Amino acid sequence: MSIELKCRDAYDIEIERKEDRINILLVENEAFGERILVRAEERKEFLTPWINMLIHHKKETGIKGTMDLAKKLEHIACFEKGKHEKGDLALKSINTEIINLRKEFQEKEEETRKKKKKK
Repeated sequence: MSIELKCRDAYDIEIERKEDRINILLVENEAFGERILVRAEERKEFLTPWINMLIHHKKETGIKGTMDLAKKLEHIACFEKGKHEKGDLALKSINTEIINLRKEFQEKEEETRKKKKKK
């Protein structure tokens, strides 16, 4: 997954991908105004660890729901619209994307559980 900064300054954002989560580290403390640019084709890969956190560790992480997660992600990332569209996703669109992916992941988990029960 390639991730770029939306605004380039004297600051860097370091991304670490570890199994089911992404650690985002600001190299300089003053870089709080910068946001990561997430391309449309990278959106699912970028959101996957966050949605797993929402599904499995909601209380531990302090995430109150999909809209809360969307607001937090909007502060750190800028989500491009589709391939042939210009601009960024609005907060409601980010929330809808999270809801759809969460539903997809939960359906896959349910199918896996059913297969395990049959064996």
